[in-house]
Amino acid sequence: MNLLKNMYIDDRMVLKDKIPLRVPLCISIEPSNICNFKCVMCFHGNNECDERAKPLKNMDMECFEKTVMDIKKWVDECDEKVKLIKLYSLGEPLIHPNICEMVKRIKELNICDELEITTNASLLNEEIAEKLVDSGLDILRISIYGVNVEQHKYITKSLIMPEKIRENVLYLKKYREEQKSNVPKIITKMLDTYSEENQKFLDSYKGIVDMVGIDEPFQLQLGDADVFENLYQENAKEAHECAMKTNLYDKKKACRYPFTHMTIRSDGKVVVCCSDWIKELSYGNVMEHSLKELWESKTLYDVRCKMLKHKGENWEICKNCEIPYRDAPEDAVDEVDIKCLKYSNNF
Repeated sequence: MNLLKNMYIDDRMVLKDKIPLRVPLCISIEPSNICNFKCVMCFHGNNECDERAKPLKNMDMECFEKTVMDIKKWVDECDEKVKLIKLYSLGEPLIHPNICEMVKRIKELNICDELEITTNASLLNEEIAEKLVDSGLDILRISIYGVNVEQHKYITKSLIMPEKIRENVLYLKKYREEQKSNVPKIITKMLDTYSEENQKFLDSYKGIVDMVGIDEPFQLQLGDADVFENLYQENAKEAHECAMKTNLYDKKKACRYPFTHMTIRSDGKVVVCCSDWIKELSYGNVMEHSLKELWESKTLYDVRCKMLKHKGENWEICKNCEIPYRDAPEDAVDEVDIKCLKYSNNF
């Protein structure tokens, strides 16, 4: 078991020298934007925001198949696989009744170097655990919200107990070992609580996962809701100061996501950012255009140009986002020359 630190590799490429990319480095496919948790820092825990995120639905298998076959054709044409496909976004992916079939389909198409899922693990029963191991899923990230029952219930509004989640993870690890497999790699994280709960979490998962870590506080745009007050309560001031110090919000930086990432929502809409729960930066629908066409569209070209010129000030979802400030120096895109950008499709 390793403590989760910066996972950047030492020989990381300098991104600005590779733009424009023929194929995204990362594609997120959202099996569902429904969640069985109502976390206080998430739009699912805010009724007004939940309304703005509609439709809340599982992805149709027709839409999923169109998505992965688009990717297959695209990577074959370019002779270049996607580095990472994330089979999740803003919902709980294990809610989808065909989630294991989705994993198996992506793996058999051989369209990415790695496939990962992030889950709260509350629905990770023995059948799903076995199928995820057997299907060859590469990485399973598990978000933990507390090993203390009261904290877990306060944050998630769920009656599923922390110990049950730990038992689910333990069974997956046991089955993986029985199959003599080293995948999926199991990674657990919990948001910093600024309390002894941090060490209890680390001790609880030590020995049953491959990597474990404490995540830094963050800020999200959730209407008028104060995320720090909701999540950290009496520790809100300390958490907010830490986030501001870490994220340096006063120094605007361009975000790499319009240049490197693509997210397909459960309704087929394609958006720039995986955190864009209101679909503010949608630039098409996978059921109407191919993903390659959308990647080379005039709409996305305009987003990229605005990002380089205005550093995300045009969009609500970008205003307090921490992503550009946590990137490795090699991922900076501020110096990308707009003249190198191009588009092939006028939509």
